[in-house]
Amino acid sequence: MDLIEAGARVLAEEGRPAVTARRLAAEVGASTMAVYTNFGSMDELFVQMCREGFARFGIALDGPADTDDPVADWVAQGWAYRRFALDDPHLYRVMFGDLLALFRADLAAAGVGPVPDTFGSLLRRLARCVEAGRMAIDDLHLAGEAVWSAVHGHMTIELGGYFDAIRRDPVQAYAQGMRLLGLGLGDEPRALERSMRAARRRAGSQVTGQPPASGGNARRVSGR
Repeated sequence: MDLIEAGARVLAEEGRPAVTARRLAAEVGASTMAVYTNFGSMDELFVQMCREGFARFGIALDGPADTDDPVADWVAQGWAYRRFALDDPHLYRVMFGDLLALFRADLAAAGVGPVPDTFGSLLRRLARCVEAGRMAIDDLHLAGEAVWSAVHGHMTIELGGYFDAIRRDPVQAYAQGMRLLGLGLGDEPRALERSMRAARRRAGSQVTGQPPASGGNARRVSGR
């Protein structure tokens, strides 16, 4: 994993030409043979970097439990999305940058469909909101694309240093984005506020740096 971490960092900061076996070996304190022993080739390292990133991403998105408040579950997933990007900024950048475009064919040939898999996690949560009567969505896929565009856009701006540069609160901006998405997807304002508060309590340190409230208000759906 050290080589993947180093590769993602160099790729994100300096571009693909800088990612060489010699450079990565120096980054992790190993010989160049470590790259070829573990991955066979530089191209395979790039493919594995992408696969590893989306595997971690999927775990993060599926982390928040299903409860009897599907909107809170959806918002909690939104906070988990942000936390993943903040915890693995280099990997996040390269996953959604040139790396995925370059190696899409290789990933498909290997039976890996990272974007549909992680995107499907979002669609499942939105579908539960519809089933519960909390959201009115005619085209689930289109709604998912709108949500993804909003949260990914925010994270691209946040990771780029915008909020730090102008001394604005990224947490407040992210929460407002989720709020506007929920309202636009048809949720009732007061119900949405309750769900957002519940999701933020559940997210705890993912949002504020503090541990989650003891016990929280999240109740798992029976059988989940």
